Amino acid sequence: MATARKKLKGYEIRQFVGIGSDGRRIDKQRTWYPAEGMTPKQIEKELEKQKLLFEQEVLGSSTYCDGNLRFREMAKKWMDDYARVNLSPSTYGRNEDYLKRINTAIGHKKLKDLKPLHLNAFYANLAEPGMKQDCKGKPIKGAYLAPKTILEHHRLISSILSYAVKWQLIGDNVARFADPPKVPYKEISHMDEVQIKRLMNLLEGAPIQYRTMIKLLIYTGMRRGELMGLEWKDISLSTGQIRIVRTSQYIGNKTVITKEPKTQSGRREFTLSSSACKMLTEYKRYYDGQRELLGDLWVETDRLFIQWNGVAMYPDTISGWFSDFIRKNGFSHVTLHSLRHSNATLNIYAHALKSKDVEAANMLDNLLAV
Repeated sequence: MATARKKLKGYEIRQFVGIGSDGRRIDKQRTWYPAEGMTPKQIEKELEKQKLLFEQEVLGSSTYCDGNLRFREMAKKWMDDYARVNLSPSTYGRNEDYLKRINTAIGHKKLKDLKPLHLNAFYANLAEPGMKQDCKGKPIKGAYLAPKTILEHHRLISSILSYAVKWQLIGDNVARFADPPKVPYKEISHMDEVQIKRLMNLLEGAPIQYRTMIKLLIYTGMRRGELMGLEWKDISLSTGQIRIVRTSQYIGNKTVITKEPKTQSGRREFTLSSSACKMLTEYKRYYDGQRELLGDLWVETDRLFIQWNGVAMYPDTISGWFSDFIRKNGFSHVTLHSLRHSNATLNIYAHALKSKDVEAANMLDNLLAV
């Protein structure tokens, strides 16, 4: 839609027509002057008509589609103009990582020259051993990218090209005709009652902060981000009520962000069992002791799970600790996320989450008694 702004005695009408090979926006404009004696209402009505006529004139005969724009230039434009505004910081950061691989393979290609075969060759290359990298960006020998990760690369390419079509740079999205890998169905691992009881028993020998974090996940079935976003004001130890109102995510570059839940259903309140309340009461004494011990060095954040000085803990810290703990104690294929899918948590505790009933919540205590 054309836009207009007052300029001296007239109005400058502008219409976006595309993006040039240098990655810059291309607009056409003209100035319209109201006839003498027109009322403000007449000017407003005529200006809308002039905007529509100019839009039809420009776009109806537009030759501004610039297929010479290279993919990396289009990707940068998409990241700057769309992704930065509309995507979450964590998704934006993940796309930045994906584009490092994508631009290495097809970034030099002009949009008009990009074909489905180029994309298929790229996806095949991603499936080769050694394409997976460690946290420092170095290839992991023999490690493969999962089909789901390759599919996410494809979806990013397709999103960028779909906006190139929308912005009139190309006529079609060639990613529609490519053949990304199919993601095989994978049943999410979970722990049965015997395994969870053993895990709960082993956790008694773990540091109190990690012990509390893992047990709270088991007791509640909350997500890692929700756990890391908990603050003391979200919990009433006297009534056993706990509220989920935020999540904490690590987006790279030593940056942790706080977000509200994605949906309204993500904001919820439920009842803790008596064992969970007792555990949190014990942890609160430890927490307060650490704060008193550090004095002026303490940074007040109100977060439950923190670094040595009160600053919010990085979410990946608990994942790394739990992975080591699981491996040392002989568990297999168990992750923080799989705790949400454990039969004991979902089948028994789900009733407590919905009913906010203390008696229902305490059913889990009986189930997990060790």
